[in-house]
Amino acid sequence: MKHKVESEKPWLKDGDSEETNKKARLAYEALLTVTARIPETEEYKNFSREVKEIAKKEFDFDYKQEEVNTFVTAFHEAVLLYSLALNETLAEGYSVSNGSIIIQKMWNRTFDGITGKVTIDGNGDRDADYSILDLNPNTGVFEVVANYIGTEKQVVDEPGKSFHWAGGRKHPPPDTPKCGYDKSKCPKKNGVSEITVVLSVIVVCLILGSAAIYRHYRREAQLASMTWKIKWEEIALSTVSKKMRPGSKLSLTRVSLTVS
Repeated sequence: MKHKVESEKPWLKDGDSEETNKKARLAYEALLTVTARIPETEEYKNFSREVKEIAKKEFDFDYKQEEVNTFVTAFHEAVLLYSLALNETLAEGYSVSNGSIIIQKMWNRTFDGITGKVTIDGNGDRDADYSILDLNPNTGVFEVVANYIGTEKQVVDEPGKSFHWAGGRKHPPPDTPKCGYDKSKCPKKNGVSEITVVLSVIVVCLILGSAAIYRHYRREAQLASMTWKIKWEEIALSTVSKKMRPGSKLSLTRVSLTVS
């Protein structure tokens, strides 16, 4: 059983500093609490008051500001369900020790309890009601923003209340993280592929450059090895050749070459 302040402001600790409580409150803004629904009927209020009186009178326990735990009402309704099933079993002539018949009487039935209509399904599970609590960023108090109705299997928004999603979101976060819970959908980029591509380009450029340089020097070497190659300055034309008109077709035998 928790103190009312602990239930409404679980982020607030008297022994912690203001800065620590502020950080805790910011973290709690991302929290949604699902708890058993606390009815607001007169029957439940009367039952809660009687429980507090009995606890004080017979066990010297003072609830003070604490709320009566919903498990107390659940236990009360469980005993009520058993008594109803037991009475029906005895009325049909079965023994009180016939557990299978008693269980059959408990399943697939609805009865009136402290919290309202109590429904038990075919598996023996109760279609319980739950409340969803969200932290109000203005007051710092957890408030009921929606209720799950077990018999109807639907969520009903609390009038005048709304969810406050952390991080400034306007909508609820996705069901699964973008990268998955184990980040398998977003493999880490270690840069190996990028480095491989860059190195490959550099190697190709070096090979092509080396081939071009080798071809150039090889051609120069081949030209340099030609023994018949004569430098232009070593050739002097005769007067006849100098007087030739451009385009004249003279036989090379008529041109006297003087090699100095």
